[in-house]
Amino acid sequence: MDMIQINLLPKEFRKKTGKLSIGKSGYYAIGAAVGVVVMIAVVSFYQMYQLKQLDENMEIALYRTQQLQKDIAVVDALIDVKQKIMQRMEAVDRLDQNRSVWVRIMEDFSGQVPDFLWVSGFKEEKVTPPANDTTSSAVASFKATTKSIEVQGFAFTLNSLANFMIKLMRSHYFSDVEMASVDEVLFQEQKAYSYKLQATLHYLSDDELKELLEKESGPGLMASF
Repeated sequence: MDMIQINLLPKEFRKKTGKLSIGKSGYYAIGAAVGVVVMIAVVSFYQMYQLKQLDENMEIALYRTQQLQKDIAVVDALIDVKQKIMQRMEAVDRLDQNRSVWVRIMEDFSGQVPDFLWVSGFKEEKVTPPANDTTSSAVASFKATTKSIEVQGFAFTLNSLANFMIKLMRSHYFSDVEMASVDEVLFQEQKAYSYKLQATLHYLSDDELKELLEKESGPGLMASF
């Protein structure tokens, strides 16, 4: 027969069993811990995804930067070519504007060069329009009829240099001739003078030149011209 045992000891003296009693608060704590772990895992995966996307975007940006640098180099080269073409076109345009006049100017200028003197440079300078009238029409007219020039060269004697300046002053194409600088130099072991002249060049048309000659010498010279 099975024996029935009755434990009459108080609860505090009874043997504890191996079962674990959690209770409602324990379940709540376990659920909160699981939720925190899941949230941390989700945040970690999301951050890893963002880092991967960031790396891909950086690679794309680096590739685009390299492409843009190539494009910028091409654009700079095209701009340089354009500037050179514009400079050449401007030079051709300046020559074409006074093409017939330049022939007479060079003929007159070469005729003024005396012995023992030669010219190494002849260039136009930037013209400042009249201070009392800065309208576009006045500036255009001023630029079309006059130009400041600079003449450079060498002379073996000061007399030839002075003679050159006097001849230019008497020419119809040049005025306001001034000595900008003169320096004594050695040229092939001989004493010479390096000079720089400044003057105003007048673009006189054929009609304007004939009118000046007529005023100075009368209509007879105009007919022979």
